[in-house]
Amino acid sequence: MGVRIDKAKAQLVLEDAYRASGGNSALPVEWEELARYLREQDSPKTYTAALTTALLARACNEEVDPLSIKEKYSSRSFSLRTLCHTVVVPYSVELGFDIGATGREPINNQPFFRYDHYDQIERIQGRARPYFERLRRALLDVDLDEYSEERAFESLAAVIKICREYNKSERLDILPEASSEVQIIRLAQEFVTTGPEVPKKLQACVAAALDIVCENVISRRLNDPSRDVPGDVQAVSGKKPFLAVEVRGKAVSKSELEQFVRSARQSGIPRACLVVDSPFHESLPPVYVSELEAKYDCLVEVEESVSSFLRSTFFYPDCLPLVLKQFPVRMLRRMEEIEVQAPVIDSWISELKLGK
Repeated sequence: MGVRIDKAKAQLVLEDAYRASGGNSALPVEWEELARYLREQDSPKTYTAALTTALLARACNEEVDPLSIKEKYSSRSFSLRTLCHTVVVPYSVELGFDIGATGREPINNQPFFRYDHYDQIERIQGRARPYFERLRRALLDVDLDEYSEERAFESLAAVIKICREYNKSERLDILPEASSEVQIIRLAQEFVTTGPEVPKKLQACVAAALDIVCENVISRRLNDPSRDVPGDVQAVSGKKPFLAVEVRGKAVSKSELEQFVRSARQSGIPRACLVVDSPFHESLPPVYVSELEAKYDCLVEVEESVSSFLRSTFFYPDCLPLVLKQFPVRMLRRMEEIEVQAPVIDSWISELKLGK
């Protein structure tokens, strides 16, 4: 049941479409206009990823129903989530075009993860509704018999052309290097605890710091429905998390800490860290932390400021060059990943420049 899109073929088609998007050939204007429309501020970030994936599927197989979400829906359906996760997301990063959403599985999100087909989606409310309706109408047009793989390919190239204009990696060219660990910790502390989007900035900062000392760090969007392990950030060895970090910008009680530690231990994670930074938080006694360790046989760390966490993370490993060169970059990329607003990300660059 359904259509399996060959991954190797999809990769080649996407690469070819990327090359075509930068050439001199005329591409369908209507798809360029749609791609720009879906980048407006009120449009959900997942819609560009969904559009790109649907056109890729159609360019690989003209029998595909472009309104598919899950393969099981009909004999013409394909898995939108699988194709996006395994081909579109990694290759958009490798090739250098921005699909809007920055998570590893953008289709595992509203409104797609609950439904098998676009026709089943009825309750799109608020500002997202006109964008969704225009996206659905556009994909319905692709379903006409005259839309061959070649025509879908041209449409895909037109969308990628616009995605290339939004490539975020250009920020890296102007990102200054920090002059000292002391400076980077001070700047990070001030930046993540003030201004807009504090919860997201806190999580991005923790993930970026762990990137310096751990090979595999997972950080997910705050409301990601795919969360299946405790903590906002996890460090992984092999396929198993060995550290779960809960990041809070508000006061955390003893009972909340215990709940987190218990959840981590029940998930087989031997280390649990709480990073909390709030003027309303009351310090948790070390003796209580020791009691939790004994009760749950879990190593527990509590850091009650961002600067404290960064000092602990950077102090012992020989990672000075990585801290100065890579932490500002990792901070930027983690903010992009968790979908912090562009002006806030740009302010991180400004803070680094002013701090030099």
